[in-house]
Amino acid sequence: MAAHPGQAPRLHGGPVMALSLPGLAGYRRTWMLTSKNPQRFLHAALLCALSWSGQAMASGAEALASTDAKARIHPQNARALLRAERLLASEPHFLPPPLPDCPGMIDHGVVRLGVAPAGHLNLPCPTNTVSSGTFGTRTIGLRYLPTNGEAAAPGSACEGWGVASADLGISGYSSADCGASSNLTVEINAPSPISTMSVVRVGNTFRVTHIYTPSPVTNHLYQVDVLIENIGTAFISDLRYTRGIDYDILPNTFSEYVTVAGTAGNPWVVSAVDNNFVSLDPLAINYSLMGGTGDFTNVGPGDLGAQFDFRLGSLAVGQVRSFRTFYGAAGNQADALNALSAVGATTYSLAKGNWNGTGDPLSPTGAPTGTFGATTGQPNTFMYGFRPPESPTSCTVECPGFLSHGVYTVDHSGDLDRCVVNGQYANNTVAVTHLFGERVEFTCSDYGSPHGNPCNVGPGADTCNLAAFQSLCSSPTFARYCL
Repeated sequence: MAAHPGQAPRLHGGPVMALSLPGLAGYRRTWMLTSKNPQRFLHAALLCALSWSGQAMASGAEALASTDAKARIHPQNARALLRAERLLASEPHFLPPPLPDCPGMIDHGVVRLGVAPAGHLNLPCPTNTVSSGTFGTRTIGLRYLPTNGEAAAPGSACEGWGVASADLGISGYSSADCGASSNLTVEINAPSPISTMSVVRVGNTFRVTHIYTPSPVTNHLYQVDVLIENIGTAFISDLRYTRGIDYDILPNTFSEYVTVAGTAGNPWVVSAVDNNFVSLDPLAINYSLMGGTGDFTNVGPGDLGAQFDFRLGSLAVGQVRSFRTFYGAAGNQADALNALSAVGATTYSLAKGNWNGTGDPLSPTGAPTGTFGATTGQPNTFMYGFRPPESPTSCTVECPGFLSHGVYTVDHSGDLDRCVVNGQYANNTVAVTHLFGERVEFTCSDYGSPHGNPCNVGPGADTCNLAAFQSLCSSPTFARYCL
């Protein structure tokens, strides 16, 4: 039924929302949708729009706010917002029903992440609360719950990762937007309310696992364990990993200050730039948006991001390279830096808002711009951190850590040494090393080929078999226990 002139069309008696995007006229382009089945095409396109902007289920009161002249939006973010607007305005009756829940949305009460099956951030969630600041979204990427600030999802959802063998010229990468995904097959997606695991295969060369769990050290961070396995038939001499995020920080979304630190003289870092609108393929060439390369402090304000390319050494067939990264947020820069220091993440990026400290930074219409947000990190500072791989260089044979009162007893006949507890000898000894300042132990036992026993058993005190310990730490089964 046609609407009365000047009256919004209605569907099932309810008003249909039309989103307005002031300030984007310079980026508007004529476009056309064609399909043999227009309804299915538009339904799919609307689902894509959800991932682009998260605005599809917003009510009229949650419409996108004007940014006036507070930010020059990157064209890719502008196009994503415009596509969402036009889809909703032109075909509102094809709006898909809200999802009953959002598997992959995880949080521990301070930080909330939306983890897609392929391991990158940004998960459409129509039932989620619209984020604070301008251009609020229901999509979950990297959110700080005390302010409801969303750092990764507004506009073009460009957070993602990539892996490559630079010497073999083989790569694969994954993102909700900005190139989407290439050469990937999801093998396992195992979300829970507070943690999730993604396992993907990259061609016939890599199996990449991302495990997201709350950091036991600080509530400002989620730790992301990354395990890269060589499932191919060729030795890899130059393993690469890329991680990037398009930061969009309240109060004036698409206008932020970005800092990168810990890259200078770092053998693990190939490059770092202030731009995540580039390819997540580790073999691609990257460039900066505002001159931010290597280490830089408070570059901005602008529509910026942070992308790191890491070099991880060689990787033999059947072995795993494992390391730990972090995503999180805090109420100010000092707390963010303390959190990164506490977990040993010496290479990191920070993103802070363009705000002068007055007005309401959580308002959907934004707040006055200035450098107060950049210098203090208030009302929220978002962060990514990288802790490089560490391999055992020495180890000992001891009583298990949970038997601190055990007495190590040498077996002089050549059998396995034991730990005596309350006069009983029934407790095996363990091989022990310390990685990242934390104790790592494996029971003295034969783990089979190619590892063997991490303990050299013989007459007198048993000694640690360092080669076996290192083999366990680089195996698909046990590598995670060495993080």
